[in-house]
Amino acid sequence: MNEKIQMHDGDAILVMVQDGKVSHYSWNMGLPHVEFVRRKTRTLPDGAWVGTVSKLDGEVMGITSKYFYDYQMPAPPEVNSAIRDLFE
Repeated sequence: MNEKIQMHDGDAILVMVQDGKVSHYSWNMGLPHVEFVRRKTRTLPDGAWVGTVSKLDGEVMGITSKYFYDYQMPAPPEVNSAIRDLFE
């Protein structure tokens, strides 16, 4: 088993999840989601999810990208599962 990437309370990162796994991430929170996607995959792949992951009160959780989805809500359970497989 690979070691998980440690996050500290208050940390935030940009993340793309595809096929049940984190496919790309960046600690560069200066990038808007659209620029993060452009740099990693040029366009958002079909079926991929993009958003921000943060750790608050010891819990790691994704928030959807308002730019791509027109709303900002917690990530779907399957996305949060993929996120928690890599980050803690």
